[in-house]
Amino acid sequence: MSSAAWLGWAVLGPRGHSPALRATIAATGLAGSVLLVLHPQPAVYWFTFWACMDAATVFPRREGVALAGGCCGVLVTGYALGRGDALATFAAVTFVAYLVGRNRRLHVDRAEQARLLAEQTRQAGEERARAAVLAERGRIARELHDVLGHSLSALALRLEAADAVLELTGDREEARRHVGRARALARSGQEEAIAAVRTLREGEVELQEMINGLVAAFRQDTGASVRCDVTGTARPLPAESALAVYRAVQEALTNAGKHAPGADVEVRVDYTSDELAVEVTNGPGRVPAATAPGGGYGLTAMRERVRLAGGTVTSGSTEAGWRVRARIGL
Repeated sequence: MSSAAWLGWAVLGPRGHSPALRATIAATGLAGSVLLVLHPQPAVYWFTFWACMDAATVFPRREGVALAGGCCGVLVTGYALGRGDALATFAAVTFVAYLVGRNRRLHVDRAEQARLLAEQTRQAGEERARAAVLAERGRIARELHDVLGHSLSALALRLEAADAVLELTGDREEARRHVGRARALARSGQEEAIAAVRTLREGEVELQEMINGLVAAFRQDTGASVRCDVTGTARPLPAESALAVYRAVQEALTNAGKHAPGADVEVRVDYTSDELAVEVTNGPGRVPAATAPGGGYGLTAMRERVRLAGGTVTSGSTEAGWRVRARIGL
């Protein structure tokens, strides 16, 4: 009955490294070995067998080897004292029992390590997927903000101007011109939104065509003299880089029209083997709001967008007026 009870506890009982459990296993193994020397019967041997098996599973390796060696030493001593030839066999089986338990311990440890590795891999994959989703959401949000912010604000100003003209002067022709420009802005905003969606879907973008469109639209809207010079060989860019530079040029032109109306504007685009540099310079005017204390968000958002794409933006006053320069690797 006692052997059966120990067998059941060893197989089904708790696994751990508590001092009480280790002391119980060690005491059972050594006491079982002494008892086996006094009564060399197979039924008595189960105490030593399962104690050594559990020691290999529960103990650190050095302690497990010490217990198994101690049990074998007791049995070999009993054999040497003539307590029975079977004790030598029991000693050999005890050593084998420890090796079997140790192998089981290694198997359990490897299975646990594999489980932990799989769990860590799964969590890392989920984190990467979550980060990618958040990054894509942020990217789409920035595109929507830029498209709607520029187009709708300009559209609202044109409609307000038309309403003011009708209310104050009744000049229908002037009001119609404002409404016509508002209609053109609506179409331009729609085309820009379509272009943004297409850019988000495609891997590369013809940036120079987009910049040329910005320059032409700015020239038409403001009547200002705008020159666009390109050096190097223009080539398609990754969507994120192209959109960052495009928005930087758009913001710079918007600020030029707002803070230096009528001033000459120069856009320089320089393609090198490993970098794209874009510079927008306009004549003298007021300092852009984003650079003044408590100012707006335009230049800050521009710098953040270009930085996320791996580039830099600098801006400041020059002898000729104001300059914004964006650089990004190719």
